[in-house]
Amino acid sequence: MSDTGAKMINEDFYTSSPSAEIIRAGRTGAGFDYARGFDELIRRKEARYVYLAGTYWKRFDFDAGFIGLCALGDAEYLYRAGWYWKEFDRAAGLEKLIELGNPRYLFYSGLDWKGFDYGRAFDALVALGDVEYLFYAGAHWKEFNYDRGFDELIKTDRLEFVYKAGCLWKRFDFLRAWKRLEYFVEDGEEWRGRAFDHERWRFALRMIWHDLWEREVSAD
Repeated sequence: MSDTGAKMINEDFYTSSPSAEIIRAGRTGAGFDYARGFDELIRRKEARYVYLAGTYWKRFDFDAGFIGLCALGDAEYLYRAGWYWKEFDRAAGLEKLIELGNPRYLFYSGLDWKGFDYGRAFDALVALGDVEYLFYAGAHWKEFNYDRGFDELIKTDRLEFVYKAGCLWKRFDFLRAWKRLEYFVEDGEEWRGRAFDHERWRFALRMIWHDLWEREVSAD
């Protein structure tokens, strides 16, 4: 896999040089043995540099790179590879991210990967029980199950995300959310106050209280 006609890089270079130098040499290409360089990065277990090699090298075995990243188990660089590499098995990559149990990079992948399986990723976020990234997914993903997402969100005592979801989610049950904020009398005080100051919340609460008033009047 080296460039023909160029002077071969000495074997000592691969074993003794910093990983950043190996990446630079592969980007230049002159006399570089890509297989040898890749093997050395894998031996060092440096996911960041495996990712950089796949991004910048003139020649790269993407299948071997994917297998290497999965074996290293680094969710961040698996996500980055799915975003930047020319070739990447995103279905298998998503399954590996789910296996690694990292909600942050599941969420990021839903923002940046092409051909993303939102339903599979949503189920994984729910199973992981991380309400913060469930909130972010509802606010930013192209596809999101708002009904199931809300049912999970409303179970939390992290009221910040109940409030924020009301600000940003396309569909939201303000009545149930407000009851949740009221249930936590002290912890919910800040977020009830913020709701009164936020235009979308304020409008929804007016509608809720208007409907309640109409019902009382009709009952009389």
